Amino acid sequence: MEQRLRLAAIVNPAAGSDGDSLVDALASHATADVSVLRTTGPGDAADLGYKLAAEATPPDVVVSVGGDGTAFEVASGLRRAHESGAGPVPPLLVAPGGTGNSVYRGLWNDAPWEDVVREVTGGRARTRALDLARIEQNDQLVVLGSGSGLFAQTLLKAAELPGRGRELLMDAALAAMAEHEPYLGRVSVDGRVIHEGGIVETIMGGFRYRGGLLNLVPLSVLDDGLLDITVVTSLADMNAFAEAALGGNVYDVPGIRQGRGRHLTVERLDGQPLLFEHDGEVMPRTTPVCDLHVLPGALNVLTPSEAPAWFRER
Repeated sequence: MEQRLRLAAIVNPAAGSDGDSLVDALASHATADVSVLRTTGPGDAADLGYKLAAEATPPDVVVSVGGDGTAFEVASGLRRAHESGAGPVPPLLVAPGGTGNSVYRGLWNDAPWEDVVREVTGGRARTRALDLARIEQNDQLVVLGSGSGLFAQTLLKAAELPGRGRELLMDAALAAMAEHEPYLGRVSVDGRVIHEGGIVETIMGGFRYRGGLLNLVPLSVLDDGLLDITVVTSLADMNAFAEAALGGNVYDVPGIRQGRGRHLTVERLDGQPLLFEHDGEVMPRTTPVCDLHVLPGALNVLTPSEAPAWFRER
């Protein structure tokens, strides 16, 4: 008898898409047994991910059904189970159940969900080890990436504006650009300063895309043991940068700096607290510094058999 694939889907009902339809697509395949757990508030997805991974007989796959924030929480729970010494931790499958779905795009290159389901239930998907990061100031795990300045301001604007989906994030970015002021800062990679002066925003990762559409760290590789950073300085033409972000050639814009290393530091030099976010969550403004260090190969994820170009291990 053919062995059935056991999947446990953690569904965030508050996310931006119809999570039930995504789960139904998985459950419709005869080779899959799908159990569903629903979140009721912040932090639930992390706890559920941990409990699933720590079970005596964990599922074959844990599925995150929500947006980038849900994927972050589930990944945090799986990582915590690994660090606690639980047995082999099941890989994470990310479904496009949110607003921007940048993590989904980074793992599956925006393939239709029906195609992903066929590849997973047909046994053709491949498990790959994804690099993560950790913020030293608050010990927070980072999955998608982190950003400061304008990028974090965009997330605050998105919470004020009507609409949903990637279009909302684009509207929020334009609104934030209209009022955001650069800050005096310094960016270092592995202790080497790559920029000191006016900073509009930094984007650190991790995943190349933000908001599902903007290719802001276009050279980043998800499994090379390194973190990439894009620095938008006050010398950059923001209209040119926005256009280049859609085309993936931001490093052709004058005033944009790029770096890659194991340890990234972004700091304000005026003593004011830094506005920064990670995985779509704006952090409390309590420190002028954000330090990220890489966690190589820290999370197993399901990807296509032929992974997107931003994986080293193809």
